[in-house]
Amino acid sequence: MDTNIRNKALNFSIIDGALSAIMGSLAGGMFLMGFAIKILKAAPEQIGILAALPMFANLVQIFGSVIIEKTGKKKMLCFLSIIMSRGLWILIILLPFAIFAPLADFKIWVLVAVIAISSVFGSLAGVSWLAWMSDLVPENIRGSYFGKRNMIASACSMVFVLLGGKFITLWEQKFSEQNPYGFILLFVVGLAFGLLSIFFLSRIPEIEGIKKEKESSFDFNVFFSPLKDRNFLTLILFVSAWMFAIQIAAPFYGVYMIENLKVSFSDITIFGTFATLATLFMMKIWGPISDKMGNKPVIIVSGWILIIVPFVWVLALPGGYYIPVMAAHILSGAFMAGTALSQFNILIKLSPQEGRSVYLALFAAITGLVGAVAPIAGGIISKAMQGFAFSVSAYTITNLHVIFIVSAILQVLTIFFILKVKEPAAATPVAVIMQLKNDLNPQTGVAGAADFMMLELEKGEGILKKIDNVTDKLAEKSEEKIEEIFDKGEGLIKKPLDKLKDFFKEE
Repeated sequence: MDTNIRNKALNFSIIDGALSAIMGSLAGGMFLMGFAIKILKAAPEQIGILAALPMFANLVQIFGSVIIEKTGKKKMLCFLSIIMSRGLWILIILLPFAIFAPLADFKIWVLVAVIAISSVFGSLAGVSWLAWMSDLVPENIRGSYFGKRNMIASACSMVFVLLGGKFITLWEQKFSEQNPYGFILLFVVGLAFGLLSIFFLSRIPEIEGIKKEKESSFDFNVFFSPLKDRNFLTLILFVSAWMFAIQIAAPFYGVYMIENLKVSFSDITIFGTFATLATLFMMKIWGPISDKMGNKPVIIVSGWILIIVPFVWVLALPGGYYIPVMAAHILSGAFMAGTALSQFNILIKLSPQEGRSVYLALFAAITGLVGAVAPIAGGIISKAMQGFAFSVSAYTITNLHVIFIVSAILQVLTIFFILKVKEPAAATPVAVIMQLKNDLNPQTGVAGAADFMMLELEKGEGILKKIDNVTDKLAEKSEEKIEEIFDKGEGLIKKPLDKLKDFFKEE
């Protein structure tokens, strides 16, 4: 493929990713959970089912891979599936209206059904998109490219989550928490961005794969080839176990904020904003590290840090949640960026070009099935332990805290599986830690990240120049000041956070 055409296609993919991220932030995530809890009165086990559906839907990727292997039409399958997946959101938008009045007592199950079908089409789109993009993006730049793409998508998501949270808070104060139309307006705007992204997706060309003889039929024995690849099976085992450990608690952090801590949507979106800022900053760092040192050591380092997160959530108390919840979001944003990017890259790296869609589909189906069981298990545990509580000093341990602690213990047990995965030319975790230390040094990493932002984001030039000036001043300080900065860290962090929180408070 011509270099100019490829570069143009890669840019279209970035635009598609940004617009899709906006849809995901407004028509999904915390706002979908808030709609289910506050408007449809969803129980914890129903929240678990909603969280599990996209992962259950990954099972259909096996059928998607059959279509891809038989036809080679990755782009067409992705294009048609994504139209269906996003188009079904029209039914969710119509839920509060009279058309669904006869199903007033079953609207939560209507939501579950629509999300289930939408997730099936989304899963088909996912396997075809992954096979399509793995052909398009050269292997030597995958880490940097997808790091950049994810960073821009996360930035767009951050802005719209922040705006959406402020909007919902204003709407609830003006009307009530039971008024559904604030959520519906967000869903409409999100869907509009999602449909717009399809236009840019359609302009990305498809690279022809390995030609197959027209008369040859699809050999279903190809499905057994990944099962004969011991290294690939080890990767599946690790990701499945790790995903179960993460997902058993992940949906319930939001429930804990809304129901137990009584956090407003404005504050929730502030937390989400800092998580996204951490993701943006670390994507710039993780991409080159994974390209240079491999994906396995990045997964190991990130995984050990993420084990801390559930314990940080346990420390959050009503009326005293701000610092622990903020810390949990920042840690999650920074190090989930590393695991997500590296798992994506190592999956493509260990999948051969011929029959790659089968490898990707089998991986998604198995890990998705395990990951889907996890939030349902979390919901069952939450319901079974409803009313459970005991006090430890000033802290009261509840059913949700138990789920968080179980998640942390399972993460400790599963992180060792990645040690068995063989990645050619991968460095050690210690090398990654040393590189992180260098990249996060104020004299190198922060200033470098600011320079990157100046080059990549042409808009907002004035703000970025201020950031660059600040980081240049940091770079001029000696390393002896670092200890002093850490000692005063709490004061330095709390003051701007309080100002930001006051900014989003109502007049």
